[in-house]
Amino acid sequence: MQIETHDVTVDGPHTVLLRPTTLTARSREVTLVEGPPGTGHTALSLVLGGRLRPDGGTVLLDGSPDGQGLRERVALVDVPDVSEPDDVVKLSTVVGEELAMARRTASPAAVRAWLEHHDALDWHGTRVEDVPGPVRVHLLSELAALRPGVEALVICAPDRYGALGDEAYDVADRIARRDLVVVLQLMTASARTLGLPATRLGNAADGTSEEIA
Repeated sequence: MQIETHDVTVDGPHTVLLRPTTLTARSREVTLVEGPPGTGHTALSLVLGGRLRPDGGTVLLDGSPDGQGLRERVALVDVPDVSEPDDVVKLSTVVGEELAMARRTASPAAVRAWLEHHDALDWHGTRVEDVPGPVRVHLLSELAALRPGVEALVICAPDRYGALGDEAYDVADRIARRDLVVVLQLMTASARTLGLPATRLGNAADGTSEEIA
């Protein structure tokens, strides 16, 4: 599977939300995206997932425009104001809802078993806002990958709630190795601690190359 954006832009009511951005994301790879905090990350997530039509540029799935295919095959993980869980909801509730969405048993016992399998049973009754960042990005990404038909994850800025760049990248890499596309969006400072090539939000606006080290 391959997802490409070419010079995609998203306009807001008063300002540009996403400046022209070009990237390519492939199965079994982590595509790292860096940028400042703000609406750019959310806008790109929605475009990659087929939930928002860009105002400019093109989005391709396996070489062709296919918004429906993106919506069916791409899961958006923890996107602010879109797919992030409510801060005050207990983790066990979120897990139960996600297991049900994945058409798996979502009983209290099944929720506990799933959390125990992922070494997170201690956080069973904890509100989402109090779950440590590394645990949160790990669990939400694993749950999203369970959904039927999902072949790609877009993980949106887990460093905003305390996950370090390397912790988030380790999660993304493990999931990508299962033959999934994984796009990991981080804020600039977090991404650059990794020392890995990254696509910069707005990289096509000034003619820079797609990836920067």
